[in-house]
Amino acid sequence: MEENAKAPLTAVDRIADGKGLQMAKAAIPYLPASMQKAFSVYIKMMEVSNLLSYYSNPVHACSAPSASPEEILNDILPYCNDAQRQSVDQAVNLMTTLKMYQEFQKM
Repeated sequence: MEENAKAPLTAVDRIADGKGLQMAKAAIPYLPASMQKAFSVYIKMMEVSNLLSYYSNPVHACSAPSASPEEILNDILPYCNDAQRQSVDQAVNLMTTLKMYQEFQKM
């Protein structure tokens, strides 16, 4: 995952982050070694708590944006390694080609 270290946060990660847990995560390597494990676990517990709070709200629990398969694949692209990226690109290109073919058939 090192090559994707600059990938943007996913929507779920933004919800889990709450109010700045990413900053706390960035500080973990600078803590004394004896505190790093406990602090890491504490942060994960806070993330789980944020997610549970978010999804316990019926408005959030039932709302899922509609998206085409191409949109979904394009959204996951930043998190792919090179081999996965190539496969996703091929799938998107295939879907685009099929759509163009279907449009051509309608003429």
